[in-house]
Amino acid sequence: MLKKYIEFMKRSPLITATLCIVYIVICFKSVPTQTHFQFFIVRTMLCGVACFFLYQISGDKTLASSYNSTGYVLKYSVGFLIVAFAFGTIVLVSDISEKRPLLQNPVLELFVVFLMYMSVGLFEELSFRAVISDAIIYKFRNWKYVFVLGAVVSSLVFGAVHVLGGFDPFSAVAWGQAIGKTLEAGLFGLALLILYWKTRNIWACGLAHGLNDFLTDYTSGLFIPEENSGYYVKTGAGAGKLLWVYVGLIVINLVFVLIIWKKVGKTIDFEKIRREW
Repeated sequence: MLKKYIEFMKRSPLITATLCIVYIVICFKSVPTQTHFQFFIVRTMLCGVACFFLYQISGDKTLASSYNSTGYVLKYSVGFLIVAFAFGTIVLVSDISEKRPLLQNPVLELFVVFLMYMSVGLFEELSFRAVISDAIIYKFRNWKYVFVLGAVVSSLVFGAVHVLGGFDPFSAVAWGQAIGKTLEAGLFGLALLILYWKTRNIWACGLAHGLNDFLTDYTSGLFIPEENSGYYVKTGAGAGKLLWVYVGLIVINLVFVLIIWKKVGKTIDFEKIRREW
């Protein structure tokens, strides 16, 4: 029975990718992650799940392949990392000025937060870049617009899962934040997808993603957080401010995507991808 199931997944890359994303979303909603360490453990385990589904789609080609070094990916991700560090620093200054209390063991907690975001970055790249993109390429490799389809689907799915079921559907401001977060995260994902297509180095993309998230939120390993501080859609006095933050990030990320496309995207051998992936 299991053998037939595996054979079916290998013949049906889109169904395999859908099963992977559904499984992941169910885990998001059902598995408790009340501490950073729990979050790290769950996301690390989900990395294994994503690798399992990815192997059914592309074998070991993505898991074992790399056209370029990790440094190449980090070089073209540096703009995102600088902005992430700037945001993290702003939060740090705000927390200090508000005299927010430190966690009981901030050094250990900061290390756990670093590990957590490394696992998150790798897990999300495996799931939302490699699995979805590879599935679409394997299914429609001869279609003229296969890469446009892969970029749109993987970026929108990646952006949308950040706010899935996490806001009031009757609030216009909440919808604005949800759409803003979807677009902001989607553009970041699109930039990493371009780098993935160029390098097929999903591990480097995961590292860049994890560093970006850590630099943005490293203060969560230092200070006791505000209530509901981890949500991407907020209510109350700060709701409008958060919406404008997303608008600013959309503009910044769009600029970075255009730069990466000009420097990297235009050098991608798409015909090689059609043949070899």
